Amino acid sequence: MPARLTTAPGMQSEIFAPTTPPPVWAPLTKPLNQCRVGFATAGGIHRRAQKPFHTAGDYTFREIPIDTPSSDLMVTHGGFDNSDINKDVNAMLPIDRLRELAAEGYIGGLSPVLIGFMGGGGNVDKFRQESGPAIAKIFQDAQVDIVLLTGGCGTCHRSATIVQRAIEAVGISTIIIAALPPIAKQQGAPRIAAAHVPIGSNAGEPNNREMQTAILKDSLQCIVEFDHFGQMRMLPYEYRHNV
Repeated sequence: MPARLTTAPGMQSEIFAPTTPPPVWAPLTKPLNQCRVGFATAGGIHRRAQKPFHTAGDYTFREIPIDTPSSDLMVTHGGFDNSDINKDVNAMLPIDRLRELAAEGYIGGLSPVLIGFMGGGGNVDKFRQESGPAIAKIFQDAQVDIVLLTGGCGTCHRSATIVQRAIEAVGISTIIIAALPPIAKQQGAPRIAAAHVPIGSNAGEPNNREMQTAILKDSLQCIVEFDHFGQMRMLPYEYRHNV
């Protein structure tokens, strides 16, 4: 008779073992220069005239018209160092770089609105059942082909990945540009790109236009090249935040 492998029937480990959600995958079917691109960030970015996020936990989101000047954007988030975003919002929401890529013809166009939300301490059920589907519908109605996302703190990456999966589920190809890629991977991100940057500068060093553009282009290229769920690429860019 085989030996019993437990000391007591029904005993469970007290160590939490997370499970990765099932795959969700929308392949890209157009060249980049024909794709309309959107962007969503869980980093707490909104227009100065909009209601700030509740920093203790907030599942609402703000629509940001694509023609909004970057100087009209700000961050409300208590879960990570905001100083890089305060120097240059493009470090988390690269709105200027996106407009430049569209003007260059590298991408076909841009969503009429981008999305900002505050993912720190977020209500998982609300993001899955309400905010994620609502954001996905905005991009779907705008006939967007690609959405890129960023997240700030650890729970931001969780919330951003939940929203990413909702967008992917309606047939839009997505990628998260992560500062904490293991969290995005465990939460079931369809595609992940990550540079060697601190939290708060997922899209590149503040005021470093060359790095921000390269991270965006490489992330978009990942969407072209990745052929199955869960792939991740570390990008060859490094920035250290000197405190």
